[in-house]
Amino acid sequence: MIRGIYSTVAGMNVQISKTNNASYNLNNAGLPGFKKDRVIVKPFQDLVQLSTKQLNSTTLFSNRSVLGETNNGATVEQVYTDLTIGQSNTTGNNTDFALQGPGFFTLTDPDNEENIYYTRNGNFSVDPDGYLVNYMGFRVMGTDGPITVNDKNSFLVDNNGNIMEEDNVINTFEIVTFENTDDLERVGNTLFKAQNKQPISLEEPLVAQNYLENANVNLVNEVVELISAARAYESGQKVIQSQDSMLDMAINKIGLLR
Repeated sequence: MIRGIYSTVAGMNVQISKTNNASYNLNNAGLPGFKKDRVIVKPFQDLVQLSTKQLNSTTLFSNRSVLGETNNGATVEQVYTDLTIGQSNTTGNNTDFALQGPGFFTLTDPDNEENIYYTRNGNFSVDPDGYLVNYMGFRVMGTDGPITVNDKNSFLVDNNGNIMEEDNVINTFEIVTFENTDDLERVGNTLFKAQNKQPISLEEPLVAQNYLENANVNLVNEVVELISAARAYESGQKVIQSQDSMLDMAINKIGLLR
């Protein structure tokens, strides 16, 4: 009975993780380039149930027989980021960009150029010094260093990421990918860092100017997940109440010595 309580609590903890994850995805569903998280659940290791020790009348040794197998419920094995590409929508903003294929924009922190970040969020702007930056002021990197433009309303970018002013290519977006994108570490909501992983430059990226990539969050699915997890949690509460009542009966009634 007590094992049943432990198993139920483990399942309720899983539902809490699912609720938190769905809420996180929903809160960031309007953020360009956001990638949703997924919760992977696994059962606890199966345990062998043995009988109590019994004395063997022939050998005079105590032994235990196998009754069967059980487990102690479920647990969260992993929370991983789903890097599926989202749909792109036009914005009409000259400093908005969407990657319509694989890859990431490369960003660097001007206060510490060793801090390099990667993102699918192409919602950029031009700072007072002419640098193309993200909302945190991180500079967008090109193959020839940080990207600068003279006029934020007149420069053009082709599908390969070449940046042109007056028909002259002044720089090219540094679009990269990795052998295993699962190794990327999320930093904030739309930024990633590559821990000791070397980026691979994409020779023919698909860059679209005046577009932004939507978050890959399906609102209906996340709401359904939220409701399902809440109901499963409520069911777990009722199961624990029932088990508590049975324990009370076993201790105070059946186990009562008269």
